[in-house]
Amino acid sequence: MNNNIEKTLNLINKVLGNPDYTAIEKVILSLLYFYNDKIDIYRLHKMVFLASLDIEELKDEMDIRPMMYRDIFYDESIDEAIESLKLDGLIEGDSTFLLSAKGKEEASHFLLSEKEKDVLEEIVDLFKDTTDDEILAIFYFRLYDQIKIIKPLKRIERDRKKLALSLYQKGKISIGAAAEIAGIDKEEFIKILEKKGLFP
Repeated sequence: MNNNIEKTLNLINKVLGNPDYTAIEKVILSLLYFYNDKIDIYRLHKMVFLASLDIEELKDEMDIRPMMYRDIFYDESIDEAIESLKLDGLIEGDSTFLLSAKGKEEASHFLLSEKEKDVLEEIVDLFKDTTDDEILAIFYFRLYDQIKIIKPLKRIERDRKKLALSLYQKGKISIGAAAEIAGIDKEEFIKILEKKGLFP
């Protein structure tokens, strides 16, 4: 009898979209599920923040204007969610995280909307094969109005054109976004691409 009740409750939980998880916990589990590899704590914080820009429910649970100190992006709500998921045995690791077998099972049953799935897959794609400096360039020069940056790293400011070019060549960002990161107008960025034989 108890076993049947547990199975029924698990089925209801799956159908209702796992109401026991906060939006942050659900996004962390989903990102780890889609990434399918270890994610370092600082990259995971950045990934969750990017998701919050498009997922309203997630934004409501996070700090209004989170801080970034040099290369470390931090949001207390994300940190608390990570600790909770570790305690529940859903993720493993201390500074880099993977889903446990239990976490994979849970994440595989999440009912994400098409928009949520698209947003999370786009973020995973952005972070795959992208250097930390490239990600920092996006945060420094595209998201500066949404986060408080304290003591930006000089090398990111110095190498912004190179980082923009690299992100564009990898297909991670558009020409307009690359120009913004490079700190130049779109036409000037296109001229750089033409000189390098990368446009059209």
